[in-house]
Amino acid sequence: MEKNNIETRVQTYLTANEAMEKALKLPPTKALYKTFWYENELCIFFAESNVGKSLYAMQMAEDIAQERKVMYLDYELSLSQFRSRYTNDKTGVPYKFSDNLYRPSLRIEQVCTDNEVEAYLFQKIEEGVKMGVKTYIVDNITYLCGKLDQGMEATRIMKRLSAMKHTYGLSLLVIAHTKKRNSKKEIVADDLAGSKRLMNFCDSSFSMGRSQMDEKTIYLKQIKVRQGENQHGRDNVILYRIVKEDNFPQFVEEGCSAEEKLLKPSKSEDKNILKAKVKILHEEGLSNRAIAKELGVAEGTVRNWLKELKEVDNVSTESSPIIQEESEAEYVEYEEVA
Repeated sequence: MEKNNIETRVQTYLTANEAMEKALKLPPTKALYKTFWYENELCIFFAESNVGKSLYAMQMAEDIAQERKVMYLDYELSLSQFRSRYTNDKTGVPYKFSDNLYRPSLRIEQVCTDNEVEAYLFQKIEEGVKMGVKTYIVDNITYLCGKLDQGMEATRIMKRLSAMKHTYGLSLLVIAHTKKRNSKKEIVADDLAGSKRLMNFCDSSFSMGRSQMDEKTIYLKQIKVRQGENQHGRDNVILYRIVKEDNFPQFVEEGCSAEEKLLKPSKSEDKNILKAKVKILHEEGLSNRAIAKELGVAEGTVRNWLKELKEVDNVSTESSPIIQEESEAEYVEYEEVA
């Protein structure tokens, strides 16, 4: 009888103990991707332009699609750009994605107003639900809401996404931009472009930044956490380097570091001084990974610098032992891997 009384009051009032009793009957919440995004969360992933957030989001989608259906709602790349990004430049062979990963046509050429774009997006989500899709990535919210700086508009969009999440049990990742920010400072929640209400209405958030010590080092940082622990905050951001293996450009992990070590250096902390530190730490017996973590650069950068130092040591004693500058190839968008 007591159980029936509880059930009849579920939609009205529950005591804290009754709420806990109900919660204990729910299945455990699973992580969708590392500790950054969990099931049934509305998550925001934001970064500056040209850092690689869309590339990383597609990598996330492909990883998650190994176990469940995922719909990637792409407003960024045209079909030809999508083909170019995920095709081997030499052989012309495209990457074979998981059959669980959907990328529907969004007809950007045919829709013009914000209202039409928004309506078509939610129509696609509704259709995806009927197909059994529970996980969605929206790239990006700028196309969904052209007036992000207006609080009421941002609130309405986030409330609608949240309602979809609760109604259908969805997991939603929304990609966004940062506002203009000082690269010498750490990434914080206020760096998210648009109204602060975007951050207020999401369950979790993480951001991507570029190391000021090494342009090819990208890092990922947790900003807002409700489920689990904040394992990758300011003291333990994940370091990445972008490489293209065959026909799939992707982020490869290269350890972790404190964010402050990645920020813009002072005039005295330039590249040559960093290279000198690499040499000292290497001679002390530290591994490349340990050196990378200590100095806040990618492990691949440490390898390159040590190689340069070795070449300098091998030159004639008549040559000036000046540490060579990195070649232009060091700053391509991503490295080609055979």
